[in-house]
Amino acid sequence: MRHAFALALLAPSLLLSDTPSVAVDAGTKVTKTFENATKLELQSISMEFGDEEQEVPDEQLPEVVLEDSELIVFTDEYLAVDGGRGTRVARTFDTLEDSSTQTVSMPDGEGGEEVAEGESELTGTTIVFSWDEDEEAYTSAFGEDEEADEDLLEGLEGDADFLFMFPGEEVEIGDSWEVEAAVFTLISSPSGDLKIDSEDEADDDDEFGEQFEDNLSGEFDVTLKSIEDGVAKVVFEGVVDTEIELERETPEDAPEGLELQQSFEFSFDVSGTLLWNMEEGIAISMELESDVEMTTSNTQTMGEQSLKQVQYFEGEYTATATFE
Repeated sequence: MRHAFALALLAPSLLLSDTPSVAVDAGTKVTKTFENATKLELQSISMEFGDEEQEVPDEQLPEVVLEDSELIVFTDEYLAVDGGRGTRVARTFDTLEDSSTQTVSMPDGEGGEEVAEGESELTGTTIVFSWDEDEEAYTSAFGEDEEADEDLLEGLEGDADFLFMFPGEEVEIGDSWEVEAAVFTLISSPSGDLKIDSEDEADDDDEFGEQFEDNLSGEFDVTLKSIEDGVAKVVFEGVVDTEIELERETPEDAPEGLELQQSFEFSFDVSGTLLWNMEEGIAISMELESDVEMTTSNTQTMGEQSLKQVQYFEGEYTATATFE
């Protein structure tokens, strides 16, 4: 009997009725590392003038590759834990870096590469997130003796524990549920808007990011796949779409009445896995892969006439997170 009981302790419980929740001790520090990467390659270009449309022949199509990589590292100290979440968390931003590269190769051999590096004024600062039970959201404030621009607090998110992937009620192995597309922003932008901008594109980046988030549609199907040796495996998949429309400033020497507009359409076909340590009450890792389609349109309008160039890209987006 004693031997049989010992074996039962090693096996996953099929009767388990629980959901992952934060249960670390107050004072625990966890370093969270997030790495995101995107690579898109141009597939086609078409021109639209009035009712006429013409596609650029393959032999005249340039090779265009857009790449972006982001590294985010911060350390969370759980000052207080209650109700399955950190209710007061001091987050110190250790590394906030972004690098974007655009490579163009023309059919005649001409081309070039543009590189933009992004950084954030939040690097090195400590933000304290406090859970507001009534609002069911985190408030944020700078830590003691911190001196920084209060505008840096706008758009920050306290939940960087992946609690947003769960339904807020008990689940059993094999259960599935749906989460809204909004969680894609929380996965791809951990801790929210970290103001990682290149100096000359900060304003455009802000508007782009706001529309990207506001116009998200779709959902993820999430399943508690298994619990083995105290580790819960959660899988998720789904399609997420969004679109952005930006007004562009015309050059000083442009004809009077010329209007410029740029728009983007994105589609992400996502699959991912989240591992959770049920015994220690904290996430272990997250891995996400996604096929990406992007269509970007540049439109010039003068009175009733318009000229639109449409570029279609395909590629992939990956995101990983590790908690230590």
